[in-house]
Amino acid sequence: MARVQCNLFSYSLGHGVDIEVTLPSFTPCNMDQEHTHKLPAKFPVLYLLHGHGNDYAVWHRFTSVDRYAEEERIAVVTFSVGNVPYDNAPGGNNFYDFLEKELPEFVENYFPISNKPEERYIAGLSMGGYGSLLHGLENPERYSAIGAFSPAVFNKQQIEDRAQSRGLVLRDLYEVTEKAVAGGKVPDLFLCIGDKDFLYEPVTEYHNFLEKTWKGARLRYDDMPGYKHEFAIWDIEILNFLQWIKREDAYKAMGPNQV
Repeated sequence: MARVQCNLFSYSLGHGVDIEVTLPSFTPCNMDQEHTHKLPAKFPVLYLLHGHGNDYAVWHRFTSVDRYAEEERIAVVTFSVGNVPYDNAPGGNNFYDFLEKELPEFVENYFPISNKPEERYIAGLSMGGYGSLLHGLENPERYSAIGAFSPAVFNKQQIEDRAQSRGLVLRDLYEVTEKAVAGGKVPDLFLCIGDKDFLYEPVTEYHNFLEKTWKGARLRYDDMPGYKHEFAIWDIEILNFLQWIKREDAYKAMGPNQV
């Protein structure tokens, strides 16, 4: 695969942002095949969000997401938000605007990445799982599927408790979900949690809510025994997600070294 690390100055944020773009490409395997870097089409893309205390590189360091991107023939974009939960925040930290407008505008113009909603996906872990739900549900016309891995989903009381004790400002995803479903169009949703995770109770509560309200799209829920809030589960589930999403793009049936 090709991995491109860069820092761009963001007009949404007023400062530089680290991003990484993983693109399927030729690998050292099967070099007896015809050699070419010509592409039949632009790549489908997954915008992949990190968790609290992480950065753009964490998915690449602790999982095999780059290999999975190569094998599944899909581009992956990661970026850093610090500890801002993918929303606009005081001090010009307009990360909601950055993710929804500026980041795709940049990567879809500078790289061979599709701008078609049916070829665009969003996923994340923990705080990034919260972010993927927030953005995917509020912008269903932009994403084909959402992946929420051990997401920070809380009810109203839990949100108030965290705002008071930790200063975290979070949106009520129950309300966001209800509004999205009422709008008549939602992306497919992949949700997972380990049963030893400290977020197990709020995630299972949210899943029970989805079972009653979800309409019009596929819903998958993986309750993984023995796993905590850890990369061991996220490495498994990111591959499951990539193999679960619906795809009709030019690379759907291709394997590594087929371009």
